Amino acid sequence: MLTLGIDIGKRELYVCLQESLEGNRRIVAQRGPISNNAAGLRKLTDWVGKFTGHQPVQVVMEATNVYWENAAWHFHQLNWSVSVVNPAQVKYFARSVLRRGKTDAMDAEIIASFGSVMALTLWRPPSETLAVLKQLTRERESVLRTWLQENNHLIALRDAHQVDAKVITFAQERLALLERQVNDLEQAIKELVQQHTEVQQQLKLLRTIPGIALISAATILAETDGFARLQTGQEISAAAGIAPSPRQSGLRAGRSRISKTGNARLRRMAYLCALGASKSHSRLGSYYRQLITSGKPPKVALIAVGRKLLRIALAVVKSGEPYQDDFVSAHGGAGPTPLAEGQGT
Repeated sequence: MLTLGIDIGKRELYVCLQESLEGNRRIVAQRGPISNNAAGLRKLTDWVGKFTGHQPVQVVMEATNVYWENAAWHFHQLNWSVSVVNPAQVKYFARSVLRRGKTDAMDAEIIASFGSVMALTLWRPPSETLAVLKQLTRERESVLRTWLQENNHLIALRDAHQVDAKVITFAQERLALLERQVNDLEQAIKELVQQHTEVQQQLKLLRTIPGIALISAATILAETDGFARLQTGQEISAAAGIAPSPRQSGLRAGRSRISKTGNARLRRMAYLCALGASKSHSRLGSYYRQLITSGKPPKVALIAVGRKLLRIALAVVKSGEPYQDDFVSAHGGAGPTPLAEGQGT
């Protein structure tokens, strides 16, 4: 089996082609830099073809910002096996093999070795609708973050001892522009959803969960690619980096924390939804209050509610059934539907 490890950069790629045979690995060839554009990817394909013959090729790359997308789409359209992995996985793998030094060429070799020894999930592109939805929700988040910065700036200007009126006017105009953009993006999200029945139905299901509104539902759906590759509660907790990370060695038991090795946007949205759910009269709200009563700090309790909320979100979308606040699983506790028992909630 041949594995092509690609180290992704904004402008350039470095690659390493490895062959794995009966547990032994050898480097077939290395190359770089290669332009990270359509022409460069075509040249890379021709170069790989010189060594592969009719052998299948597994392509492995890290999810580096958005710069991996062109390569992933290119090789997927060629019907090659493509895996896009979390950079943290490769980082810890490199530590495990005691790698010394770091260059782009060495990174490509490590990525190829990682792909050769690990059982990786194949990457599948999201639907066009979900891809656009992800762009819209992320842009809204970015504009809203800028709005908050500008709003704080305006408050500081107004509190200043002396400031020119024109400066206040400019700050107000920027703030008004950002407000219009947030509203326009939210309207674009609504219009996109209305045009696609399946997405509309999935969002409708998610909004039956306490704490989840339209924008939060759209963000969760977009960041999980419609839950296409997620099957269990453990998987979605790990995907969001919100799963517990125990710390114990011998007689020493450290404080458990969440892993944070996942999608930060999904984790942040789960936390924000948990804030809303914690104030409700639902089972999720009761769960939050029980945790507080038992002595858990508010932030820890909210993280626990957010983790449960994501598991419920997975279950309602997979089952096609709305959240049922009065449903009690065979294992005890609330669940959205009977399917939740099989989803790890």
